[in-house]
Amino acid sequence: YFKGYGNMVIVDHGGGYFTLYAHASRISRKVGSEVKRGDTLALVGDVDSTRGPVLYFEVRHQGKPQDPSGWVR
Repeated sequence: YFKGYGNMVIVDHGGGYFTLYAHASRISRKVGSEVKRGDTLALVGDVDSTRGPVLYFEVRHQGKPQDPSGWVR
């Protein structure tokens, strides 16, 4: 749990890249778990969200936010 973001998952992709997923109603993975493409990390919810159910997604490189448009289809 992270104040303002609710339940949050951070995935370390290596090379200084991380993705953040927040406001989850339930987290499906444990700290340190290895994840693969297509794995469910969490369920979208509204924990600590003022807008109702929502997914907050962020890509970071070397600690700096990146434009996620190149990472999603």
